Amino acid sequence: MITVDLTAAAELAREALAEYDLDPSAELALLKQRENFVFSLSDGGTDYVLRVHRRGYHTDDELGCELDFVRALHGEGVAVPDFVTARDGRGFCVVGREHAAGVHQVDLQHLIPNRGSFGDERTAVAGTADLDPADFAELGRLAAEVHRATEQSGYTMAVPRDDWDLDGLVGPQPAWGDPLRIEELQGEDREAVVAAIGRIREVLGAYGTPEHRFGPIHADLTPENVLRTADGLVLIDFDDFAAGWHLFDLATALYFFTPHPRYGEYRDALFAGYESVRPLDAADHEVFPAILLARGLTYLGWSADRRGEPTAEWHATTVLPNIVRLSRELVSV
Repeated sequence: MITVDLTAAAELAREALAEYDLDPSAELALLKQRENFVFSLSDGGTDYVLRVHRRGYHTDDELGCELDFVRALHGEGVAVPDFVTARDGRGFCVVGREHAAGVHQVDLQHLIPNRGSFGDERTAVAGTADLDPADFAELGRLAAEVHRATEQSGYTMAVPRDDWDLDGLVGPQPAWGDPLRIEELQGEDREAVVAAIGRIREVLGAYGTPEHRFGPIHADLTPENVLRTADGLVLIDFDDFAAGWHLFDLATALYFFTPHPRYGEYRDALFAGYESVRPLDAADHEVFPAILLARGLTYLGWSADRRGEPTAEWHATTVLPNIVRLSRELVSV
């Protein structure tokens, strides 16, 4: 397996700049490094954000499908990034054919001036995040605008991706890995989670996948993927976009806040904001606890394959008791 470090990522980024007719010597500043390397840069008085994608994370067709989705939302007036077209007319370029790191996809978007992200996962779980319920109402409206715009634009996924459906969440081979592989999950706690997975399959199976409940979603609406700007919230990073339940986006927005002492206020505000744009019915509210727990389980599955990484260890230790609590609550209903 080829490991790409910051130096290699910067070299790949500079190779890509030429594909957008930008100066390869422009100064690059690292903004984020997780699945992708994300840099900021300026050229000719314009500010940009450039992503060097993790090798093999998505095929070219899958990435093209993701960017088409963002463009469809942008065309409907949703607050999302504005991507720059490469020389060949595609929304990204491929570089590194002669680089030791190998072939990588790189895309470029206009930088969104912002005052930082909506929040962060760690203070949410710790219960120290100081957010106003009005923030969640605005976030709910944004999530609903994404789902409404998807329907209005007529967008359909041209390329299959790992769907956030029943099997993708809690099937024999979940999309993000098996949460039961976490070694710390033992005894009665493990039994509670196993029972909850069975309940999730039962509840979501009955809920079904009609178009008004299930379709293309962002799927990673965490606090760090929402920017605060002078014009309101902006949704970024569609890496995990695929077909899924619309409520999955709301579950992702709330999951890390479930241990927070103001969780009830935040949940009610999020749903109120969402329903001010796009109505929900009683079945949506009834099934939400199952989708919320299913979302949490995906992070455990993700962590099982990344033991030793700080974020994975945090999920497998600090956040794990919250999963057990939600599991017990679900099966007790």
